[in-house]
Amino acid sequence: MTYRYKHRWIAEKMRDALEFSPVIVLSGARQTGKSTLLQNEEPFRGWHYVTFDDLDTLSIAEKRPDEILNISKNIIIDEAQRSPFFMYAVKRAVDKDKSRRIILSGSANMLLMKRVSESLAGRAVYFNLMPFSFGEIMERGPGRWFKSLLNEGKISRIQDTYITSNMNLRFSLFRGFFPPTALLKKEDHIAMWLKAYVKTYLEKDLREISAVSYLPDFKRMMELLALRNASILKQSEVARDAGLSQATLGRYINTLETTNLFMKVKPYSKNISVRLIKSPRIFCIDTGLTASLAGYSASENIPATFMGALLESYVLLNLIAMTSLLGGEVFFFRTQGGKEKEVDFVIEKENRLVAVEVKLSDTVSAGDINSLLFLKDINSRFAAGLVVYAGKEVKQLSSNIFAVPWDML
Repeated sequence: MTYRYKHRWIAEKMRDALEFSPVIVLSGARQTGKSTLLQNEEPFRGWHYVTFDDLDTLSIAEKRPDEILNISKNIIIDEAQRSPFFMYAVKRAVDKDKSRRIILSGSANMLLMKRVSESLAGRAVYFNLMPFSFGEIMERGPGRWFKSLLNEGKISRIQDTYITSNMNLRFSLFRGFFPPTALLKKEDHIAMWLKAYVKTYLEKDLREISAVSYLPDFKRMMELLALRNASILKQSEVARDAGLSQATLGRYINTLETTNLFMKVKPYSKNISVRLIKSPRIFCIDTGLTASLAGYSASENIPATFMGALLESYVLLNLIAMTSLLGGEVFFFRTQGGKEKEVDFVIEKENRLVAVEVKLSDTVSAGDINSLLFLKDINSRFAAGLVVYAGKEVKQLSSNIFAVPWDML
């Protein structure tokens, strides 16, 4: 099986950061392609590369860190989270010579690791590499239509913005977007790869970052969260079903966030006069991993309700990929009490809001935008609305609300 490198959007932001930051921290879950990016993108591909996966190198880094840092002025340290104390040597090195450039890469979110973030305060820029966005798989940049929607509240030349990918939605969500699975064509191969991924995570990554006393409990908790993917996080319910205390569950969820496997999306509450949900929504970072943890080994077995949650995850991950380049932060919106109103995602950029609804249906109608219109009526910052659906047409549903196919993201 041949592999051709696919450009990662985040690389451009990393190159920009080199102009002013002595340290760049690149985090991301196992197998999202961090090492591959650094070994293929300019100028990083020409830098000296060291990995703390090598135990001899790790031992030198722990005992005599300057021996590692003095190898080259421009250096990449992979799996850097394995030696938190090494960060103090990095701090000394860049304080002594601010023209140096050091990249620290690893599967743990080092911004959430107190010892790392404190030692590099004011000296580092942080990036998080997610699995492939759909645009990266198709080897295209972020759509100009999305930039126009985000900045101007409109999509210009609406009928000329979409070329179908001819990819199957159900299979794509089942396979997920980790780079290794993007090459796989058979569902049994995908299922085996994802099960092996979870096993490696539990036996290697997890043990390095957290003292989990009983791995089956942790795995059960991951499965329960996957079954609740895209839903409001109700920790008391998950703790009860997992047989864990709420304190232990909270610690386990923090570990999942630190290792970049799950994320929370916060509710949007600015300039809103109605009563709102305050709890976050919980998402796994890959649709294929979510399906695997939920117990599905074939795409045909996934029910429509769960497929809808997977589509929401897919949309979220692509929104994050695009807003990380174009600016903006992703939230969700849901009222509380009475007849609840919900908008799947709300993107805030400066003084504008773009609201996003996700529909598994291959058709879309005026009734699908009621929640978007509700948010538009109660918030003057509403700039545009978007319905992402399973169909194949770009449609304008109102003056500033549009429907786009899932593979247009």
